[in-house]
Amino acid sequence: MAKIKICFALVLLLLLVTECCIFTEDDFFPDKSDEQNSRYTESEIEYFEEIALGTEYGNTDQVIRKWNNDIKIKVNGAPTQKDLDALDKVVSDIDSIIGEKIPISIVEENANISINFVPTSEFSICEAVPGNYGYFTCKWENNLIYKCDICIATDIYQEERSHMIREEVTQSLGLMNDSENYRNSIFFQGYSATQKYVEIDRKLIEMLYIDEIKPGMRKKEVESILRDIS
Repeated sequence: MAKIKICFALVLLLLLVTECCIFTEDDFFPDKSDEQNSRYTESEIEYFEEIALGTEYGNTDQVIRKWNNDIKIKVNGAPTQKDLDALDKVVSDIDSIIGEKIPISIVEENANISINFVPTSEFSICEAVPGNYGYFTCKWENNLIYKCDICIATDIYQEERSHMIREEVTQSLGLMNDSENYRNSIFFQGYSATQKYVEIDRKLIEMLYIDEIKPGMRKKEVESILRDIS
């Protein structure tokens, strides 16, 4: 009889606790609703900060740098037809993401990006760090980019050249770092011959050129804005 009374008391206690404490999924995963309300996931925001703040080479401030005027690319050197096709494709892809904000095109004059198809022995025209087969260098004022030079090696295989074209043009937008994360991403630090953007690459390009992300912003400002955008 004592055992039955104890069990009955435990059942009553359980019912009282259940009535007083109604748990929801948010009690166990408090950040999930915030992530669902945001246009970007925490992983995307973290990757953006890794790629968009600062530069791969040189001791530069960890801030946002971007263009605020039309991007005009001029081709120099000795490109193959496949080089030109690859350049056309990446320009088209970028235009589909940010073209309404920052038009990008290939021009014959009045360019602000020069893409040079030259052997690695001539990479000094881009002030390249030795050991690279694709390289870009940009100039900015008040963290607004106004000029870039890109070098693509002509003494490597075509697949690698096509990859370098996409990588260097994309990084000259202001996404200036590489990463060990996301092996198929155009920003992957290790060897890659990726010929197209994965979804997170497209997200990073979009994020950089939303109006709320301003040149000179630092990590905390960037996080706050991106988490609030729905």
